Amino acid sequence: MAEAICEGAVAAGAECHVTEAKDFSGLDGICGLAIGSSTRMKKTLPMVKRILSELSGLDGLPAAGFGSYGWSGEAPDEIVAKLKEAGGSLIDENPIKAKDYPSESILEQCRTLGGILAKKCSK
Repeated sequence: MAEAICEGAVAAGAECHVTEAKDFSGLDGICGLAIGSSTRMKKTLPMVKRILSELSGLDGLPAAGFGSYGWSGEAPDEIVAKLKEAGGSLIDENPIKAKDYPSESILEQCRTLGGILAKKCSK
C-alpha cells in the first residue's frame, strides 16, 4: 500500500520515499505524510505507535492514514486520529483499509491518495 501511494505521488510529479517504521528519523524536508500499519490484536504495530506518539506540530501538513487488518482494523483509524491530533491536515478522515491483502481497487485508491498528496505539496 505504501509503495502504491508513492507510485501515485511520483506519477503526479513529486518525489516520494517509503520509510520503514524502524528507519524513521523525522519529518525534515517533507511536504506530505502517509502513515500505515497493519492491525495486530486490535492495535497499531509498536514501532508505528512510537512514531505517532512523537508527532506534534504538523501545522497543517497534508497527511493520511492507511493499513491492513485481518479481523478488526483499528490501526488505520488510530493513525488518522493521531495525525489530526498532531495538527495534520487530513486528506480524508477515513483511512484506506485493506482486509488481509490489498486488492487492485485498494491499490488504485492508494495511488490516487499519492497523487492528492503530491498536488498538496506543489501548492
